[in-house]
Amino acid sequence: MKKITYNRFGGTDVLQLTEAPMPAGEIIVKVKAVSINPLDWKLWQGEMKLMSGRTFPKSVGIDFAGIVEQGNGKFRTGDEVFGIASIFKGGALAEYVAVKASDLTHKPKAITFEEAASLPVAGLAALQIFDKLLNIQPGMQVLINGAGGGIGPFAIQLAKKAGAIVTAVAGPAALELVTKLGSDVVINYQQQNVLTSGKRFDAIIDLAGTMTYKTAKPILTKKGIYVNTSPGPKEMIGSLFSGGRYKLLMLKPLAASLEKLASAGLQVTISKRYDFRDYKKAYDEVKRGGIVGKAVFVVS
Repeated sequence: MKKITYNRFGGTDVLQLTEAPMPAGEIIVKVKAVSINPLDWKLWQGEMKLMSGRTFPKSVGIDFAGIVEQGNGKFRTGDEVFGIASIFKGGALAEYVAVKASDLTHKPKAITFEEAASLPVAGLAALQIFDKLLNIQPGMQVLINGAGGGIGPFAIQLAKKAGAIVTAVAGPAALELVTKLGSDVVINYQQQNVLTSGKRFDAIIDLAGTMTYKTAKPILTKKGIYVNTSPGPKEMIGSLFSGGRYKLLMLKPLAASLEKLASAGLQVTISKRYDFRDYKKAYDEVKRGGIVGKAVFVVS
């Protein structure tokens, strides 16, 4: 089978399409679509080597959707599923992937494989922000910085379901989407700086990586909470001295969470689709930014 791998850390030049043996594992899935996430390039650029290790070759691709080729228990051959390959080892960007039953759930019939593949990493991140890190009550003011990217549209929907008043900060291309999803206040970051708006927030979720806890703190309410969704070692240390007001998202894929995600009825926005053989072009374009919602690989 064909699979994307890399033998050293670096840019897209280290990625290569290789011929690999069929994977062995509890469940084998014929991959139909794979989502593109910033975590992908953080791994192959070596930014996460403390978690991923330094042993090569390594694989690419985390969340996927497909059809069960070899089943076990609740997942039978022919079932349409979606789920997560190993967070730090990848492996989904291939014609077939081996996964544990705990990392899968059945794909809702109402959504496509591309939409299902877009859900796990970004959707679970949004779910865990609201289920584990924030206790949002109706009427609370929530700021979502980077609301038009992969996680943002899901975060807007979950915040609105919780009754929050949502301020969405996004680029020009995403303003229509974040408005359509129900944001109460929409800010074009190219024209307005939310830090000088005079408004305070009960929760600030930084999805863009452009608003640190230090810069966000002046616009937090007295008990307001800041959430960092892409923490490194420095951020992990800094959060320890915030009195619980600086929280880090550490994605933990669980079967129950995937099932909840499957039934949440979240709208999925996909603005770019790529053949998986165009992996270098895809990653170069998505890394440059400006993609509204999700981008996905169509594998077969």
